Order: sequence, then structure tokens, then C-alpha cells
Amino acid sequence: MAICDCNEVDVVICGLGPTGALLSALLCRLRVKHIILEREAQITTDPRGIVLDEDGIRILQGIGLYRELFQDVGQSMRCFRFIEGGRGLDVRPFLQFAYHTIEGGTGHPGFMSHKQPVLEKHLRGAMDNEYGDVRLSSTVENVREDTDSIYVTYSSPGSVSRSIRAKFLVGADGKTGFVRKRYLEPKGIIMEKSPKFHYEAVWVALNWRLTLPTQETHPGFPLWQLGYSSAEVYDLFFPTDFNFICDPSRPSVCGRFGRHEDRLWRFEFVVKEGEDKEQMATKDEVKKIVFPYLTHKGQKFGLQNDIRWPEDCIEWIRSRPFSFSARSCNKWALGRAILCGDAAHVFPPFGGQGIASGFRDAISLSWRIKIATDPKCRNHESIFCGWYVERKQQLEQSLASTVENGNFCNEPSIVKAYCRNWYLWAVQMVPAWKHNLELGGRRDGMTKYTWAPGLHFFASIRRRSVLPSAFTDDTIFARHKSGIFQLVVILDSIDQLQTSRAELQLVRNVDTITGLRTQEATFVVHGLSTMISTTHPALRGEKEREGVIRVLSAEEYTAAGSTGVAKAAKFPRHPPHFYDPNRIRVDLGFDARYVIVRYDRFVFAACSNIDDLQVAVNKQDTCIIQA
Repeated sequence: MAICDCNEVDVVICGLGPTGALLSALLCRLRVKHIILEREAQITTDPRGIVLDEDGIRILQGIGLYRELFQDVGQSMRCFRFIEGGRGLDVRPFLQFAYHTIEGGTGHPGFMSHKQPVLEKHLRGAMDNEYGDVRLSSTVENVREDTDSIYVTYSSPGSVSRSIRAKFLVGADGKTGFVRKRYLEPKGIIMEKSPKFHYEAVWVALNWRLTLPTQETHPGFPLWQLGYSSAEVYDLFFPTDFNFICDPSRPSVCGRFGRHEDRLWRFEFVVKEGEDKEQMATKDEVKKIVFPYLTHKGQKFGLQNDIRWPEDCIEWIRSRPFSFSARSCNKWALGRAILCGDAAHVFPPFGGQGIASGFRDAISLSWRIKIATDPKCRNHESIFCGWYVERKQQLEQSLASTVENGNFCNEPSIVKAYCRNWYLWAVQMVPAWKHNLELGGRRDGMTKYTWAPGLHFFASIRRRSVLPSAFTDDTIFARHKSGIFQLVVILDSIDQLQTSRAELQLVRNVDTITGLRTQEATFVVHGLSTMISTTHPALRGEKEREGVIRVLSAEEYTAAGSTGVAKAAKFPRHPPHFYDPNRIRVDLGFDARYVIVRYDRFVFAACSNIDDLQVAVNKQDTCIIQA
């Protein structure tokens, strides 16, 4: 018989991987009491996921981990290169996606590479034990629920089983976790194959840690006589960009991950039909496939013999097979049980969307849980149903990007691959077309959502998107603010500030479940030619300056990263390639003045005048909890 924990909580999270840890950190910031049950005693040291997109970076910035991301966890990526197979890693690509730019709308580079164990360490550090209670080495044994609560029974080594009573259970315990496999599948929730991505295969994933050869350790290495340094040899054999090797006979993917100084490298290759997956993951078989890519023709350097990376400079961290396909559950919530991350959907690795999709689940779920635990909420099932429908729209865009990369990499026909490569080379002779191709998954801009009944944004605008960011999130969602939804006022000039503040005084603050308060409004000034000066009549006092920010020009952004303070912190800013200071205006429309933004940075309503804002304020609860 299980012992019942004396304390009841709002939420139990099953699983403390990246998705569960982020959800916990977000719930802590939203002041939602919860318990996290994690089966493992410590963070898994195997670096599984290695890529995070700009949405994920932005979400982590929102919980205060931006500096840690680029100082300790990883670094921004440059390009995704699509190259022909069998010609080495330094061959010219027939196509590349330039993800080092910040033109995606979030203010961040398109992707970063990371070390998952270090990422998870910092995520756990962002949790607050006042609201989140972590219980490691805890195995879920049983789940049951009634009308008002859900009960989770778990055990730990050397202790009796215990039971927790909560309002909701979130399964963030992966694709084989208890919540879906053991509790929800018998109730009809199943993983379904994607109708748009039919590719299923077994691949081998390889992780290496590399050490630099030196003239002392490898005196006979032939490139020393040509003046190469150890770092230059490393760059020669392991290029900085991520390569998709589009070889019809053996598709592969490879690239560095983590920080530059970590010298970690990932290589993945397909297991062909008839090959034994375990055998193909052995060192002998892996070397047959990988080492040709780590061998340079000697004639390229005027040498008689070919040059290969020294084998004793390789530490094998991981080599194992894995199966993948694109699948998603037919429901992500049932009753008081909710699924997110890999428990709800799985992605092939071609788009780097695994962890990022779990992060989007977590931030969009967190504020809905906050509302669902409010006594005023009487219809939690409709809230989570709306979450599922909305998330599925974005999931389709992530899958489309993944399918595009996968189709390039996995084309089985040599003739089709040849024609495709020449076509893409020809198209890229036109600079505008080339740039459009290089946008990759960001080609269509930030995700646009189509309104449907039950979705949680204002129906007067049929399509809505995430709010573009120029590092405005830290002010809009500052920790001292209490509202789940926040108000952003977009100004063309600082001279409009006093008028806008006076208009906000006329808005009746309804006691809404979102906690929106006009007193917490953030004023974003777009007049780049107008400096915000403390001598301006609207900004003379500290109280008047609170919540007022100005969008920087590209030159100012770059200069801020060159200050003595920035250099002393050893935290350089990413170059503002294709930075658009008017991105908020362009995406929302130049007539948008008052914008209500949800906690997940999604635009709830964009209003051109104060009367429209009052209508949107009045309809928040109807839209959210009575949809």
C-alpha cells in the first residue's frame, strides 16, 4: 500500500530531461507548485541532442540562461552544407542554409550546437525549489484520476511506494515513458505516423572527442613541414559547418557540437537494408565508413601519400544504432494527464527540431497550466485541446523543414541527385534567389497560425504569429511583473509616450484570468533617429523611464558588444547579419499600436487604437477559458 504525501501540489511532472526541466523552470517563474519525478539518479552524460534552434535560444534567454548558453553550453552554428558523397568534407556544397544570420525574427542566430548534459545542468539550476520539488531515482508505478485530481504512485530505492495528489500530470518522460505507454495508450492515445514524411530507417550515431595532434606527439605527421599548426589541422579535417552528405549509396550527417574548445564531433550514417545495425555500430565497421571522409589526397598538398587524421587522437564516446520516423500522438491531453516533448511527438534528426519542439511545448503549456490551476477555470480540457491544435500548426512547419533537409540527404537516385545539384547551382547564379535558398527553414518567416474555434488568440485577426524580438523579452516579461499576458505599446517616437500613457488610463482593467495590467505595459520606441534622453519631459523621473525601451540600429547593436564591459565579460555579441530594426512593425503591420502578448511570446491581439484594445481586454477570459 502506498503512503500518501501530506502535501498536495498543482502539477506532477514525470521526467526531468530538457523538456521537463524547462517546464519546471517556467512553472517556478509562474509560481505554480509542482513535483518532478525523475527515474535517473543524475544527468545522463551521453550527449544525445546536439542542436537547438533560435526559438529554443529565445526561450532559454527568457529564463535567464542566455549568457550560460554561449559561455558554457555551446556556440552558434554557421551553415548547413549539402554536399555530394565520396568527395571529402571540404567539397563545395550544391546548397547551403546560412543559419549564422539573425534574420529569423527572434534576434538570435538560426541554430546553436550544444552539449545536452551541460544544457540540462543549467536548466536544473534555473529551477526554484520554493515551487519545484525534484525527486530523483523515482520510478512511476501507477496513475489514476477522478473528477478533481490525479494520483501518481512512485517508488525510490530503499523506500516504500508513495502517492502524490495533484491537479494535473505532465508526461515529459520520452517516447517510451510511463505516462503515455502505460497510462494513456490503454485509453486510446497512440503515436501515429506522419502522412507527410514516410521515411523510416535505422541510423548509427557516433560521438567523438578529439585531441589535437602536435609536433611533439606526432612528429611524423606530414602537414607540419607545410607550416600547418595544430588548430589548422583540426579545422582542415573537421570543418566548422554542419555537413549533410547527400550520397545515394550511404546518406550521412556530420559536424562539430558543443563549444569550440570541447572538440566534440557527431557523425551519423544510415544502416542499409540487410545490414545488422549492431554490427554496423562497431568500431571496425564505423571506421570503414567514416575514415574516408577524414582522409585527404596527398597530391592536393604536393605529397606522395594520403593524409589521415591520427586515430590515437580520437576518443569514442558513443556509437549506437537508433530508429527514427516522424510521429505524433492523436491527442496530447486526456482528462488531467498531458503529454509534451518526445512523449507527444518524435522527429527525424534532419531538422534539429527534437529539443526545440519540446521547448515550444513547454512554454506554450506552462501558462495554460497556470490558468488551468486557477479556481476560476472550469474547463481545463478545452484549454489543453486548444493548445494541442495550435501546437500542431507549428509542428507542421518544423516537419516541413525537416522533410526538406531529409529529401536532399536521402535521395536514392543518382540521376535525380545529379539533376537536382546542377539545377540548384544554376538557380544560385541569381543573388536574390541564392539568398532566398540560404534562408532554409526561415524562408517563410516566423510561424503564422490560422485561427480556428478554441484557439487562444483574438479571432478578429485570422492569422497571428509570435512577436518578433530585438532582445525586448527581458523587459516585456521582467520577473517583477505578475501578468501572464503583457501589453506592448509600439511608438514611432518618444514624443508619443505621454499621449499613449494617457490613453491607457482610460482602459478599464478587467479582473482577467491572464493578469493583464496596463500598469505593466512596455513601451517600444521605433524612432531610431530619436535618442531616449533623461532630459525629455516624458522621461525625467525614474518611474517615467520604467518600461521604456528603444530598438537599436545595427550599428548600435554592434557597438554595444565592443564596450569595455562586454569585452571584460568575454561574451561577444553575434554579428547583426540581416538585422531589421523594423521587424516588429513589418510582421505586425505598421498600424499596430497596442499589442497583447502571451507568456509564450505569441501575439494574442494587435490593436490600432485604444477602443480596439479595450475590446481585446474584455474578451480575454472568453477566448481562453470559454473557447
